[in-house]
Amino acid sequence: MGEPMRAAVFICRSHGANLMAYRGLMKHPLVGHSEALPSCCSQAGRDQIRLHLLGGKEQALLVLGCRASELGRYQEVAASAGVSPDRVAVVPYQQRTASAAELALARALDGREPVIPREARDERLLLLGEGHSFEAAAEQAAKEGLVTIALSPDGLDAPVHLLGGPGAFTLEAGEIIYRFGAALLAFDLQVEVTRETLGEGPSVVLLVGGEECRPALVRAVEGTLAEGRKAYIVSQESPFSGSSEGVYRALQARGATFLRAAEAEVSAEGVRVHDEHLGEAVLIEAGEVVTIASHRPMALDRVLGVFGLPPSRRPLGPAPGDSGVPGVFLCGSALSGHRDGSETQAARAAAVSLARELRSPVPRTPKARVDRERCSKCLTCLRLCPYGAPSLEHGEVVVSVERCQGCGLCVAMCPAMAIEMPPSDLRAEVRATRMGGMG
Repeated sequence: MGEPMRAAVFICRSHGANLMAYRGLMKHPLVGHSEALPSCCSQAGRDQIRLHLLGGKEQALLVLGCRASELGRYQEVAASAGVSPDRVAVVPYQQRTASAAELALARALDGREPVIPREARDERLLLLGEGHSFEAAAEQAAKEGLVTIALSPDGLDAPVHLLGGPGAFTLEAGEIIYRFGAALLAFDLQVEVTRETLGEGPSVVLLVGGEECRPALVRAVEGTLAEGRKAYIVSQESPFSGSSEGVYRALQARGATFLRAAEAEVSAEGVRVHDEHLGEAVLIEAGEVVTIASHRPMALDRVLGVFGLPPSRRPLGPAPGDSGVPGVFLCGSALSGHRDGSETQAARAAAVSLARELRSPVPRTPKARVDRERCSKCLTCLRLCPYGAPSLEHGEVVVSVERCQGCGLCVAMCPAMAIEMPPSDLRAEVRATRMGGMG
């Protein structure tokens, strides 16, 4: 077994690097050389790094506290000294934490070949969906300078096949092939308004949906009041919160009556509800019943299935909109709990995080792998993994490189300590305690 790879680490002082955060990393056994330079990104700084790599024995280069845009130049420096560009990482000066530096070092020293070669990565974004969130995400993606392929769900003719993975996706939709590096699925709940005429009398509005139905509710109530009729609003939860509280009070001042009830019975007599505040049944002799409801778009579950996501999936990763499947992000009121206009803010945040994902100079999280000789096939990892990365194939446990997010849960909970996250020297010990099982 050969010697483990080591990295040369340089700290760029010209952008205010956090030296205290990097002290522990400098002493790590896999750091062959560490040095702080006045300016790594200057010509003199790059020349000094090149000279060291030419004379040193390190197989990787890590630059801390510099500009993200300098990654290409450091890769050129490394290549001229015989170090693979895939073994180069830059931790931008904005990320002044030890964890960011440790993560970049771990990935740079991962001896496995990258699943998608650097030159084959695609920076285009597939934006698929409809509604206000879709429009907000498209606008933010344009501000981020992303080349966007915008599709409506109607544009996906069956059969649809998704090939490849993050950085090099291929979507075959009928005879059309789309290639992109990441996808953002943006769907909002659809609102439907139905009307039923019973006779003469006031108008009763039955609100079945939530805050996403508020604009349609306000229009229906204002239309009734403008006609000089009484308006009753029946809902289980109030759609008016925060800044919209003023709209609620204004409608009350104009004569609208709000009732809270979980159910309503519509008959020829009118609408019967059990008001939770009064604690008794109320019969409203209604002339018209307006029902406002929301539902998930018809095509949403089919689109989620194309990307390997279950119908109930919501954003679950640390980044805004992260679906748990690498390179696939989610936003919109149909996919999350965001309402009251905040779904558009969430869509913009997802587009920003996607731009960082596509252009990040910090390599992705190391992927877990299984030591088959130690694996007892207890399937603990299959039950615990939130991303569905482990699976049983031909009697052996394997971890999907595409699905694994490097969270380390399987490493920590494996009873046989058969899972590692390369390089194991960086991830196997926490305060001298071996990770794995209950030990």
